[in-house]
Amino acid sequence: MQVGLLFETATDLLSQPGAVAQTHYHWRENEEVAALTQALTTLGHQVESIGSVTQLLERYQAGLRPDLVWNLSVRAQSRSRTAIAPALLEQLQIPYTGGDAASKSLVLNKDWLKPLLHWCGILTPEWQRFGLGVVPMALPPWPQSVLKPTCEGYSLGLSRFDNTAGLTVFQQQVDHLHQQFHVPVLCEAFIPGREITIGLVGGDAQCQVLGGVETLTAEAQPLQDQMLDLPRKRQGGDQKVRVDLSQAPFQDAKAAAIALFKLLHPLDYATFDFRVTATGSAYLLDVNADATLHPQRSLAKIAAAEGLSYGQLIAAILETVQQRWPATGRTSMGHSPCPELDPPAAQRSL
Repeated sequence: MQVGLLFETATDLLSQPGAVAQTHYHWRENEEVAALTQALTTLGHQVESIGSVTQLLERYQAGLRPDLVWNLSVRAQSRSRTAIAPALLEQLQIPYTGGDAASKSLVLNKDWLKPLLHWCGILTPEWQRFGLGVVPMALPPWPQSVLKPTCEGYSLGLSRFDNTAGLTVFQQQVDHLHQQFHVPVLCEAFIPGREITIGLVGGDAQCQVLGGVETLTAEAQPLQDQMLDLPRKRQGGDQKVRVDLSQAPFQDAKAAAIALFKLLHPLDYATFDFRVTATGSAYLLDVNADATLHPQRSLAKIAAAEGLSYGQLIAAILETVQQRWPATGRTSMGHSPCPELDPPAAQRSL
């Protein structure tokens, strides 16, 4: 099978006007592309790098069409940025990996995702939303907050605020994010606790929980009052340690991840970030429908902690993809109906 890798490089994104790493750090690193290429080649497939969406269109117009596009494209600074590639591939009737345009948009835009989580009965930090040009007129009703752009990932723009700093500082931080990212700002209650990431692979019918890891400090301590912002992620040094998801503190997180994975079908693979408090409450922080496949990042670490090699992880994802896009050449875009959640969550009204 001919597999084309669709992704943006650092050059693609940083060549845009005003682009800097703090706002455009969505490119795929060479190590991720090389590891994925090697894994797919080992599985017997022909792999070539397509590049960006623009290059995909140029190749399509030249009559070059792969059997499958491995979609790693996330682009930058747009609430629709992760939906562009799957929407285009759907129109061109080219099979692709990962979520469709609807699921990608929903999980990217956190101010859209939050009401869905409440409807599903899934615990998530309380929040406020400040649209562009909106100035907060009061402090948040919780002592500490996390501020973030509504449609970014990889901790871009993530910052901390303490109410003791006062309203003026709060207004300045919100305005700074507005000016920097040109999107609404989400203000969430900060949840001290353990940072847990759960990885899943599969489709609607067969959903496999790969496992979970906890992010620990370099000194092997839980994060608790610390958070994973962009400088910390880029610097590295934190540890990813396996957790037993059958233990009581993590059962709710696991159940929430499974329910959302099925509800958002198709995803093929994803990771879910939680904060688990000292009392055992699991708060969902984020759904990563564009989870990196870098061999040193969370999903690969989760697989490794469960005894799976990187190649076996890619093989499991590819098996799911091939079930969704049968090798007969049929490219129907029809998806199975959205599965209902177990009561009472399914009975909740918006």
